[in-house]
Amino acid sequence: MLVLEPDKGILRKAGKKELYEAVYLLTMLIPIGKVTTYKSIAKILGIHPRTVGIVLKKNSKPIIVPCHRVISSNGSIGGYSWGGKNVKKKLLEIEGVRIIGEKVDPEYIIDIGEQLIS
Repeated sequence: MLVLEPDKGILRKAGKKELYEAVYLLTMLIPIGKVTTYKSIAKILGIHPRTVGIVLKKNSKPIIVPCHRVISSNGSIGGYSWGGKNVKKKLLEIEGVRIIGEKVDPEYIIDIGEQLIS
């Protein structure tokens, strides 16, 4: 991920703090009742999807940064460091996301990049 420094007129590689802020900000844009994928967030930032997972695993404010709304690109729920997969599944169901077996119904998956354009 690159960051523009307007006062210097240069681009530089983002630091850890900026990367975390960007991932958290995009995660906060996911509407209630919808989910996005690690890959969708990674694509916007130009990073690997696993990096998104690592950042979200360290999320210390799950009420503010709803990391439970981020899933694998194949629709599987994946892990959740705030109580495990069953807690993540329950939170999504409470928010109205339909889960079939261990996967989210594709109807509820959004591309977060499209949210930024509309």
